[in-house]
Amino acid sequence: MKKRLPLFFACLFLLLSITATAQVPVRIGWWKFDDPANMLKAEIGTPLILAGAQRSVDGPAAGNLATEIGVGSFLTMNHGIAPNGGGTTVNEYTLQIDFSVPQTDIWHCFLQTDITNLSDGDLFTNTANSIGVAEAGYSSRTITSNTWYRMIVSVKNGEFFKIYVDGSLWLDGSGRDIDGRYGLLSSLLLFADNDGDDGLIQCSEAAIWDVALTADDALSLGGANGQYVQQRTRQGWWKFDDPTNLLKAEIGNPLALVGTQQSVDGPAADNKATKLGVGSYLKMTSGIAANGGGTKVNQYSMQIDFEVPETTSLHALLQTDKTNATDAELFINNTGNIGSTATTYTTDAIEANNWYRMVLSVKNGEFFRVYVNGDLWLDAPGQAIDGNYALDDVLLLFANKNNQSGSILCSELSIWEVPLTDAEVADLGASPAVQIPARVGWWKFDDQIDFLKADVGYDLTETGISYSVPGPATGNRAVEVNLGNYLTMTHGIYGNGGGYMVNDYTLQLDFSIPEAGIWHAFFQTDPTNTSDADLFTNTSNHIGTAATSYSANSIVQGQWYRMLVTVRNGEFFRIYMDGVLWLDGAVQPVDGRFALDNTLLLFADNDGDDGTIDCSEAAIWDTALTPDQVAKLGDVTTVVTGITPKQISDNTTDLGQNYPNPFVTSTIFPYQVAKSGNVTFRILDLTGKEIQVISKGTKSPGKYNLDISSQKLNNGIYFLQMKTDQSMITRKMIVTK
Repeated sequence: MKKRLPLFFACLFLLLSITATAQVPVRIGWWKFDDPANMLKAEIGTPLILAGAQRSVDGPAAGNLATEIGVGSFLTMNHGIAPNGGGTTVNEYTLQIDFSVPQTDIWHCFLQTDITNLSDGDLFTNTANSIGVAEAGYSSRTITSNTWYRMIVSVKNGEFFKIYVDGSLWLDGSGRDIDGRYGLLSSLLLFADNDGDDGLIQCSEAAIWDVALTADDALSLGGANGQYVQQRTRQGWWKFDDPTNLLKAEIGNPLALVGTQQSVDGPAADNKATKLGVGSYLKMTSGIAANGGGTKVNQYSMQIDFEVPETTSLHALLQTDKTNATDAELFINNTGNIGSTATTYTTDAIEANNWYRMVLSVKNGEFFRVYVNGDLWLDAPGQAIDGNYALDDVLLLFANKNNQSGSILCSELSIWEVPLTDAEVADLGASPAVQIPARVGWWKFDDQIDFLKADVGYDLTETGISYSVPGPATGNRAVEVNLGNYLTMTHGIYGNGGGYMVNDYTLQLDFSIPEAGIWHAFFQTDPTNTSDADLFTNTSNHIGTAATSYSANSIVQGQWYRMLVTVRNGEFFRIYMDGVLWLDGAVQPVDGRFALDNTLLLFADNDGDDGTIDCSEAAIWDTALTPDQVAKLGDVTTVVTGITPKQISDNTTDLGQNYPNPFVTSTIFPYQVAKSGNVTFRILDLTGKEIQVISKGTKSPGKYNLDISSQKLNNGIYFLQMKTDQSMITRKMIVTK
């Protein structure tokens, strides 16, 4: 009997391994390049065919090899997939390529659907090290040299074209037409391009499926070693803003309630919270897999935005015993200090009736850290693996045995499967009462080679010539834009504020003028630049425009300023300088002056009132910031914390802005459906007359693309209206044949 045990455990391990990966469909073709004597052989499917030369090199791990393919050489894959997806070619499939590039800043080609290789490849890294192609767009994230990546290209022509890298979505491109680009013939070329844009590349593994893999599939496949790659995004997020459903999740699983709760005002306007009395608590199912070397979750972070009505009694924050039969693991004691016997308590103490953002960063075996309002309050030794603070599948919040926990208010909860760094905690911000929303676009001009690139959003483009010049501090750069030149910002904000255009936003410009006493233009809402700009300094150095009046204060040449323009058409137009209100201007109508189209011109004017200006930072938000938020942004020397990272929930129905816009022959509207139901689109002209109705029938939850042709449309402005069972959304489009 003893001799059979190893075999039993081996079979058990194999069974568990198969079960763990069963959710990923079976590959149709698989090539691993581990045999230097036969680098073209297949693990599954038919052998590859080489055109040119290749050599065997080290792969991403010990004992793992790769093939190196140089310029002009490529591999042919006969995948064996039958035409699918409703066409005569393979319209639905997934391609995996584990790759590394020895040199960045050059073009590399991944795949070529033209089996004659007489046309451009279909997927590249460009000279900015992003992944994509002009037709589908490029990723905002970039690769680095001598680093191994697992890229998953998931294609479903007619619906989507998605690229995942190491389990994360890097590009959500528009789906091509059935049998259009990315439709495969019987063969597919790897690393081939017709005109030399196929720099040296190394590949340790390639595979193909006859279905489009999901985001969960890509995550399960992990990195280039097949390992699960932990995500640095929220795994769970709860905001308590819906009084009718206080337990729902923005991300992850709904909470469960033991006892009672009530909806109360939160830390900011339009922000709600849940109030839990003595003996009541919440159950969280995080969905995070065991990590950190144990059988439980040993590495994670948690955010709790809270307020306590009094600090003279004990308040429990965290309870890892899901039966609630033991003492909680983290408390606020009766003097307002946070901690436990295992970790000690913070020196600093909270006060009653104040809101706090607490972030726990936990790595059992190394550290246990408590941050409050962005500051590190407690840096305690790590607890044992699977010991204190290790999480089971269910975690209790505000629970303690025998109901020994005072009343508490909570406005937001989040959980991550990684311990956040100091910088990441700082990005979450300080007190939830003065949180700054996420920037939609952000440009810092610090890279002298590519000073128009975006830190957030889309790169700027220039008309004329701009220059990199010193900024307001050592090591800080700026862009200088002279008379007649300007920058174009594609902000990516949808129409808001009750109109078809962007009526609610904030624009930040950190600037200095080399010469006073002349006109300078800050921005221009007319994308053709054929009319007057919308904000100036005049010859008296005051800021404003005739429509809003001008500031009483004036600027000085050579001095740096942080200007925040907060706009809510129909309500206000305000200009702040270094956190101080300089102008509370005349209110403009919805969709009137200061409403934005899909692009905004910086430092542009139609008739020469755009003197030289230096700008060290620009940013845009899709909401008008409050005076407190503006004050927090300060001046050009302020180190800003408390700007919430952008989080997009899949639980919303939305219609994106079309691209291109304006368009000549066709354009694409991305849209998202939250609940199954009928989806109908209507094209309206400026008078509201219905031009065309497009019924998409019943759509299940997910992301889609709608192609619009200009064949039946004249030149001009139109509106696309998306109607579902739950909502109606409208976007503007422009036809220019």
